[in-house]
Amino acid sequence: MKKVATAIGISMFSPLIVGTILGAYFYIVTGQGQVFLQLLTTAISNAHIVGIVMALCVLPTYLFLYKRDKLSYAALTTAAMLGGAVFTFFFSISGGPILIANAVMCALASALFLYSLRRPQ
Repeated sequence: MKKVATAIGISMFSPLIVGTILGAYFYIVTGQGQVFLQLLTTAISNAHIVGIVMALCVLPTYLFLYKRDKLSYAALTTAAMLGGAVFTFFFSISGGPILIANAVMCALASALFLYSLRRPQ
């Protein structure tokens, strides 16, 4: 169980990663430094959605599939993306680029979760 808790902690780096990548992209495109900081802080401020999705969608799906020996990356990533879209719609905003960015953050979080569980210690 300690390994699962560590994996969830590692998955919380996804808002930082997505915010940095989106901020760098829009900084290169627009040339405005404030856009980078704004996108980074927006991604970090939406990290609560990633935590909720990990707790309510990804971890139960992982445990369910693990017990039945049917664990796959596709199933967890799908659960994370759907959960990210649903919880973003409920808590944050009803559409637009934030909905897509949060779904991508949740999918990345589930991928980091699985990667950190499967890597050898």
